[in-house]
Amino acid sequence: MIIVDTHCHAGLNKYEPIETLLYHMQQSGVDRAVLIQHQGTTDNSYHVECLGAHPDQLASAMIVESTDDGERMRYWADQGLVGIRLSANSRAEAADPLVQWRTAAELNLVVSAPSSPSTLLSDEFAEVVSLFPDLQIVIEHLGGVGTDAVPPYDEFKRALALAKHPNLTIKLPGFGEFCNLPYPFEDVPPFARMVVEAFGPQRVMWGSDFPPVSSREGYHHSLQFPIDHFSDLSEEEREWIFGRTALSVWQFPGP
Repeated sequence: MIIVDTHCHAGLNKYEPIETLLYHMQQSGVDRAVLIQHQGTTDNSYHVECLGAHPDQLASAMIVESTDDGERMRYWADQGLVGIRLSANSRAEAADPLVQWRTAAELNLVVSAPSSPSTLLSDEFAEVVSLFPDLQIVIEHLGGVGTDAVPPYDEFKRALALAKHPNLTIKLPGFGEFCNLPYPFEDVPPFARMVVEAFGPQRVMWGSDFPPVSSREGYHHSLQFPIDHFSDLSEEEREWIFGRTALSVWQFPGP
């Protein structure tokens, strides 16, 4: 199956250069990746360089200044970036606080949304979902649920009810984000199963969180463990989670 990593970071001022990511992808059989700009960086020029060097393998989501009225979003979109990173409750410091969401919808950008269960349940996110029903919004990091969540996970369950909105998809990270180390994980909370049940495989996409994942279970295990975890699913269902959902949402060039 085609495997797409939908949550990677690459940079020269932080994290690792693109060649390091491509090495890990090759070693683990990952075909394509989405570069998600890391927090604190609004100069997306390195992503543009990476896209130019590897146009068939990569897509990218930008970050812009909180004061941007859409001008910089248009600039970076013209350079080939197909997404933007906006937190679930994001508001611009501009005359129109929703201008960045509005511009994303106008430019047909994919929004990669950092979140927590509480921000997903916020009035701010409810307004976005109501106003932009056709905007592709990808919820990052399994909705922000982590090792501190305790049964019966009521807040997380309420957040998963957002799956009723067809324009929302969600990222399945390496399990080290919500399982206690060391690897291999022995006590696995039901979060991944809950997400697949709520959204369905066609709206779930895997993302490693490279390179931070290297301090948890490591790149290869971040892929192999969830593949093994979902071995009871059909081949087609796993194809959606580990590649086809991403290909249906992110605008990769080429075949």
